Amino acid sequence: MMKKLFFDNEVLEAEKIIKYENKIIGYIGDNEVFSFKGITDFSVFTLEEGQEFDINKTEELEILKKENVEIKLAIAEMYETILGGI
Repeated sequence: MMKKLFFDNEVLEAEKIIKYENKIIGYIGDNEVFSFKGITDFSVFTLEEGQEFDINKTEELEILKKENVEIKLAIAEMYETILGGI
């Protein structure tokens, strides 16, 4: 199923449309079919109703790693607080 991205009276289609931190890239298979880079205002880009941006697996993994580190630090602080009071 193709997704539709609306921008400036244009309709762009791709199988996957990935929204990064400052860019949007559309792919058909592994081929990049359109890209917008250096975006500071994502409000001018919309997907067809009911559609969502795809997830960049590499970016998602980095977010999960960062969250994992933050959780481990919070647990270490809790242990320090608990053990420090004994």
